Amino acid sequence: MSSVSQCHALTKQLKNLFEGTDERDSQIESIGALLEKREQLLPTIAPPFSPEEQSMGEEMIYWNKEIDQKLERLKIAIKRDMNNVNKTKTTVQKYTNPYESVQTDGMFYDKRN
Repeated sequence: MSSVSQCHALTKQLKNLFEGTDERDSQIESIGALLEKREQLLPTIAPPFSPEEQSMGEEMIYWNKEIDQKLERLKIAIKRDMNNVNKTKTTVQKYTNPYESVQTDGMFYDKRN
């Protein structure tokens, strides 16, 4: 199997991985593993290419655009979840200890006694 066809197969697996409904943590691990394998394989790809390999390369370029968009969406979803967790933490903390964040600046003491 040539380097181009191996890279094509890895890219196809990566593209199909986003279409599954796996748990996000396992999906991220699988994505990382596939990207690592593909990264190691990319330097071994060298011309001249056959017409079949050229068509596979064009298909991989198209798939890479889709993969990049899906990775960006995944990154945004993770950021959103992290922000929600942080908001929840602060809300719970304020609920359990409501006087923790009370500002003491500007207190007024009446000394008319």
